Amino acid sequence: MRPPRRVKSAADRAIDQAIWANYLTKVRPLPGRAAPPLPPAPPSPQPIAAAPVAPASLPAPKRREALHKISVGAVPAGLDRGSWQRFRTGRIAPTRILDLHGMTVARAHPAVIALIEDAAARGERCVEIVTGSGSRGADGFQGVLRRDVPLWLNEPGVRERILALSHPHPNNPGAIRVLIRRNRPD
Repeated sequence: MRPPRRVKSAADRAIDQAIWANYLTKVRPLPGRAAPPLPPAPPSPQPIAAAPVAPASLPAPKRREALHKISVGAVPAGLDRGSWQRFRTGRIAPTRILDLHGMTVARAHPAVIALIEDAAARGERCVEIVTGSGSRGADGFQGVLRRDVPLWLNEPGVRERILALSHPHPNNPGAIRVLIRRNRPD
């Protein structure tokens, strides 16, 4: 059975045209053949819609403990054992799931940042990011998004909103659950 045909957005088509135009500038036509015409210049890409809440407008965490790099599956400081167990075993269900399958790094990065900022602004407790496992290489799985998403979650401005990271199941490294830090009033 044939999979359904995916319709590309205008931004994806513009990116494809830019890649094709760049490729055509680097190749020579075969002898006796004319070079194909360059595609028309694509319109400037529309910026990806930002989260409804600007990052600067979100309240900063109240406690000013040293924010260390957070690792997936590592027990964070400041989280009691019962909450960690509930989060790690999946009893704290994610309110939203962001599936990054089919996204490029350029599209996935702002989507992940917007998800975390929006979830923190709405007071959501847990979200999930599906990165996929990636393709199997000589050294095991080589998923670019799987490798980069934890790095993005440790960026300044994002890390302050995250309390813990965990895989939903030990046999499923293709998804990351994010426990959002609560913004408690004074």
